Amino acid sequence: MIHLVSFRPGVVGNNTAFEAQALIYKYLQEHYGYVFTIVKSETDNYHDPAFKTVSIPKKVWQGSLNPLVLAKWSWNHKDLDQIFAEADGILTVDPTVYPQGFLAIEYAYRSKKPVWFDASLTVLETPQNLNWRLKRRFFFRKALHQTTRIIVTVPKCIERFQSLGLFDEIIAPKFTIMGHPVDTKTFIPQPKRSEQDGILRVLVISRMVPEKGLLYILEAMTPLLQLRRNLQLQFLGSGSMRSLLEAEVIERGLSENVVLLNPIPHSEIPDILGGADLFVNHAVSIAHWEEYFGVVNLEAMSCGLPCVLTRCGGISYAIREKDVAVFVEERNIIQLREAITRLVDSEPERCKIGKKAHDYVKDYYALSVISEKYHRMLQLKIRSMTI
Repeated sequence: MIHLVSFRPGVVGNNTAFEAQALIYKYLQEHYGYVFTIVKSETDNYHDPAFKTVSIPKKVWQGSLNPLVLAKWSWNHKDLDQIFAEADGILTVDPTVYPQGFLAIEYAYRSKKPVWFDASLTVLETPQNLNWRLKRRFFFRKALHQTTRIIVTVPKCIERFQSLGLFDEIIAPKFTIMGHPVDTKTFIPQPKRSEQDGILRVLVISRMVPEKGLLYILEAMTPLLQLRRNLQLQFLGSGSMRSLLEAEVIERGLSENVVLLNPIPHSEIPDILGGADLFVNHAVSIAHWEEYFGVVNLEAMSCGLPCVLTRCGGISYAIREKDVAVFVEERNIIQLREAITRLVDSEPERCKIGKKAHDYVKDYYALSVISEKYHRMLQLKIRSMTI
């Protein structure tokens, strides 16, 4: 039995990206007898009966978030001491984004335990001041040298470390490209609601923020929605742009054709995807953000939906086979409208792309595929330490 601690205070939560990670943990528990303990902050909204969960006060992990104090820092929290002492290895978060990862990496190094952290960000502002060059980068580099493996979603994550000056011959072989898993037994093709009522549904699932390109989607589809009464655009999500979208829908006279759905639990997403005819995600790159991976795109593809996407950030690696999705240029409303129109007009084309999309996700991102790769990565180090 292998006992691993996932140290994620201040990061873990229900209905977040961590649930994809939790799928891997559950698979490893079921198939290989792993035991996982999740360490969260007392304020984190996370619960899953599949795991032992330990809540710790903020003062236990927040007091040492500045990497510059690590030279004077010592581990003196008895509760955490016991949790980590019983573990065969530690999983944690990217210290260049979440400094609490330093705590887990430092403890693992001192206790000679393997430690892995996962990183998904593909863009991060590079500080150029003297403090960064002479101090902070030193501590980041030291932490990466002490880390067993660095789990990234796409190669662009590795490029970010390079842009931060955190890539050398010691760090380079630590990277493992893993990707997010998709539960292909839950995200499955279903009968379309349009088969009953004749309304074609174009679905967008996204945070409602400018970088998700929602206004480009609305602009591209406005002429189609004005001309075709059997076409419906659905936005599912929440965020700062929701009120603007609502106002734009009213201004354009599209209240009967555009539906803004409220957020729902992740467990209900398969039914929403399954009933739609077409999925659109128009993420656009801005100064300090681009799409990290786009797991919702793969969930839509797993449901057999044809997807119209941009190549923003990590998407171009996550979806890297021909004809499994339709790509358009960022902010190119004409291309976006033409792509949507072509698919709306052709059920055979939608079915053809949707079938290829479903098969692609099963081959590359099925839960079993990613989990087995994760298992091999963990075993490689754990076995070497027991020899």
